[in-house]
Amino acid sequence: MAHDVFISYSTKDKTVADALCATIEARGIPCWIAPRNIAYGSDYGEAIVDGINESRVMVLVFSSNANTSPHIKREVDRAVSKGLTIIPIRIEDVAPTRALEYYISPVHWLDAVTPPIEGHLHALAEKIEALLGQGAPAAAHVAAPAPAAIATSPTPAAPAPERVASAPPARRFGLGAGIGGTLAVVALAAVLWAQPWNPDKAAEKAKEAAQQAQLEAEQRREEATRRAEQTGRAEEAARRAEEAARRLEEARKADEARRARPAEEPKRAPDMPVQRVNPGPVARVDPAATKATVEQTLREYGLLKQSGADRWGVSVEITGAGVVTLTGVLRNDQQRSDTVRLAGAVPGVSEVRQRINVQQSWNTR
Repeated sequence: MAHDVFISYSTKDKTVADALCATIEARGIPCWIAPRNIAYGSDYGEAIVDGINESRVMVLVFSSNANTSPHIKREVDRAVSKGLTIIPIRIEDVAPTRALEYYISPVHWLDAVTPPIEGHLHALAEKIEALLGQGAPAAAHVAAPAPAAIATSPTPAAPAPERVASAPPARRFGLGAGIGGTLAVVALAAVLWAQPWNPDKAAEKAKEAAQQAQLEAEQRREEATRRAEQTGRAEEAARRAEEAARRLEEARKADEARRARPAEEPKRAPDMPVQRVNPGPVARVDPAATKATVEQTLREYGLLKQSGADRWGVSVEITGAGVVTLTGVLRNDQQRSDTVRLAGAVPGVSEVRQRINVQQSWNTR
């Protein structure tokens, strides 16, 4: 498949690269992007080289990930050696390494650090469209006019300056000329009227006219079909661009949630065996003292719910027989396992029951 633009990016920035590819192709500009344009079973390095050799423009998605990627450096080096126009789009506020700075320092950058990134992607697509001349009508090849008559001097060694021959003055037709022209038209009409009518020839002309009309109708239908296909491809590309933008926005929100995570997580309880209940009769314990010991142990590891306004943590209930019930919400299964284990290890606890829900506070991709 023929393409004009090669998109170079780190695999960690695939979401941005896919959105960029969809935005450019929505304008009818075909792109080469890995792994989409690499055929199954083909050599990865050869496919990259062929993609760069057949392109006219390279768009570099520049980030901290691309800055440290040796593959990016090799792709940019290949593009420079082939004379491609390189357009870096910077999605993170980082400076290029000296290896990349050698190639892209004299190139005009496009900063896309400030959100939303969709506007920057559309601006880049417009620049590439203008650079490649997409959509501009081809210049018509007009035949040069014949040179005007040139008056020269009799002496060959010293030709006179060129002069365009002036057109002869317009003639004025008198009344006689007008009457003569009218009579000629009348005579021609009389000759044509006097010719015998040929029905076969008229039918042949009508058939030719019908065939010509059918051919023109087919051409119009083909043109309408072609335009409909182009419109369908443009709509599909626009849909993919919107889908890529949606995925990009979801990734951005997930990243913001991850950055908003507290700097320190509650410390993890050390692995310790859960105290098992010894068979035989169980001595009655002091519920208040045992409950206080369980709460103090869970508080040390950040697993106890301190107040009704707290979202995370558990509350402790205990019976006179030493049965502990834990109720609340924790961040993950590991915290739930640690809570049950710590409560069961407190002396005087005969059984641990739990009604603990686990809920992740953020998603990672």
